[in-house]
Amino acid sequence: MTSVDASEPSDEALVLRSQAGCDDAFEILVTRFESRIYHFLRGLVRNNHDAEDLTQVSFVKAWRNIQTFRAPGAFSAWLFLIAKRSALNHLRAHPLTETLPVDECRLEGAVDFDDPSGALARKDDSGALWTLARRLKPKQYEALWLRYGEGFSIVETAKIMETNQIRVKVLLHRGRHHLAKLLGRRAEQAILPGRLSGNTSTAPIGID
Repeated sequence: MTSVDASEPSDEALVLRSQAGCDDAFEILVTRFESRIYHFLRGLVRNNHDAEDLTQVSFVKAWRNIQTFRAPGAFSAWLFLIAKRSALNHLRAHPLTETLPVDECRLEGAVDFDDPSGALARKDDSGALWTLARRLKPKQYEALWLRYGEGFSIVETAKIMETNQIRVKVLLHRGRHHLAKLLGRRAEQAILPGRLSGNTSTAPIGID
């Protein structure tokens, strides 16, 4: 998750200014979240051009509906929910047909599977892992991306995915398990959530 300089206005402050009609404040929010929303959408629709278009659509919807946002609640989760719904509308009209080529998913020798937590600390290796994760079922990938890529809580992830917390935990557990199989390892707890989430806890959730 991208950090914000303490000297910069908070998301909440920018939202309040945007609700008062300040275009400049909303432009700062766009700059702050544009890359994150694009990469989230790219993972859902599997197409760069469509992800770019949907990113713009999502921000237009957010601007038009900014008055409906109410705290408490993270603006980021609200924005990601708008993006998710935009992607769903797109996929209803244009069903996902992409199959990720095996060669794109191959992890090169840089990853040391005997020390996955150390390997995943390196940017290139974690990027390769996310590429591999795109072979998972879409819901599993989405849950992993929101929880570990974006750092949303279980509650926030459930809200964005419009499901319940139990379902999110199931998706995370199965996603880690299937990703471990793709990596040729059984110990899924060694792969996630460690480095991608910043949380070193590897305790199983007890749900399958």
